[in-house]
Amino acid sequence: MKLQLRPAGASMLGWLAMGWFAFGTASIAAAPSAVSEVVQTQTGKIAGVAVDDGGEKVYLFKAVPYAAPPVGELRWKAPQAVKPWDGVRDGTKWSSQCAQRAGSAMGEPGAISEDCLYLNVVTAAKNIGEKRPVMVFFHGGGLTTGTGNSTTYANTALPRKGVVVVTVNSRLGPIGYMAHPALSKESGRKASGNYGTLDLIASLRWVKDNITQFGGDPNNVMIFGESGGGSKTLSVLASPLSKGLFHRAGVESGSALSSQARVTTLEQGEAAGKRVSAKLGLDKSADELAALRAAKWEDIIAAAGDREVDFPANVVVDGYILPQSVHDTLATGKQHDVPLIVGANEGEQRELQETVPLLAGLMSGSAKSKVYVYNFAHVPKGWRELPCVAFHGLELPYVFGNVPNGLTSPTLLYLSRGGGCTTRDAGPDQTDTVVADNAMRMWAAFAKTGNPSVKGLIEWPAYSDKNDQYLRIGQTLEVKQGIKGSYVAPPARRE
Repeated sequence: MKLQLRPAGASMLGWLAMGWFAFGTASIAAAPSAVSEVVQTQTGKIAGVAVDDGGEKVYLFKAVPYAAPPVGELRWKAPQAVKPWDGVRDGTKWSSQCAQRAGSAMGEPGAISEDCLYLNVVTAAKNIGEKRPVMVFFHGGGLTTGTGNSTTYANTALPRKGVVVVTVNSRLGPIGYMAHPALSKESGRKASGNYGTLDLIASLRWVKDNITQFGGDPNNVMIFGESGGGSKTLSVLASPLSKGLFHRAGVESGSALSSQARVTTLEQGEAAGKRVSAKLGLDKSADELAALRAAKWEDIIAAAGDREVDFPANVVVDGYILPQSVHDTLATGKQHDVPLIVGANEGEQRELQETVPLLAGLMSGSAKSKVYVYNFAHVPKGWRELPCVAFHGLELPYVFGNVPNGLTSPTLLYLSRGGGCTTRDAGPDQTDTVVADNAMRMWAAFAKTGNPSVKGLIEWPAYSDKNDQYLRIGQTLEVKQGIKGSYVAPPARRE
């Protein structure tokens, strides 16, 4: 055997740092670093927990900071960098939920606080640098409530399909989306509002900088969200500030922001902010902005919730983060050109008959990337026999593989009434496990390749206005035509 000589001009230290010696045609590579309960991020080490699921080790890291606490002078400012820490940070406990009405997250874990810019990472990767697709989930709640701290999302099933899952907490309600003339003046860009969208973009920058350490691929990132999380996804899709930070998108029962009717102008947003200030009695303060920042967040949320104030919980067309409305951005092809999954559940009339086909049509007509449309129609046996239909949010335990536990969450049980389900017992059986496995495989395939088709399972065709094809996800998978006609009314609404 012949020892390979050091390349001319290379230092011995630099050559050794390459991590290999070669003998003849054989080479010995440096052993890859293993993912473990302690991961090194750019700002410090964090310790999570290892869970054994079916003989496979899955790691869960909770409360990972992606931006500095937006409190005090940082309220209503763009997210700031995390301060590095010494030692090992505890990543075994949930962070706070972002500021919202007490009880609105329906028993999900975590206190409620403005100090909430944290995310959770779940990975089954064995080694750093595996480059698994990354699925970044934005929770629902209409931009006012909810949390990424939910075992419905942050559990082990979906990561076992070969992806890394990240769930994000971001500012909500008036703390996350309030505009005001003083804030616009302070910004230097004549813009305000959309702090929640800036948080989401900051979380994606964190993913780009750190996810390799968790076995993820920063160059293969899918953003997706349900309900209000769909609005969040669309705001990121339409913002020029998120360029290069994601490569696929998914909108589940959250397409309304694509409508021309869902627009809040900067003028409207600033007027709403002034009404909040006036309700608090701070509009006459010598320094109104300082007074607003000194106010309790609970009082701000209460003021915004007053009927007379009529605060619009919506992104703001501010000319900077959103140069124009999401609808106009999509219509003119100025959004990021990435593959999209969009759909809704069988009992959601407005989504299926209006906003899903609208969003699918806008994206397929203005982007080169493909669009895939679905109707989630499966209902667990106990509810199916009532009968009731697939309601808002029902797909989530299946997409994340958390059945049957996800079917008993307080949020889902509350939402089940919208499908005409009159019992708390969903009665899941083996069929639900199959439906969940199918959903996870398709969503993971989309995250990996931009195409949700799975060999041997389903060939999911891309949507166009001309073919109007969609996938009906039920006990079986069926390619059908006519998404607007796929709506089924809940029993209580049948004539």
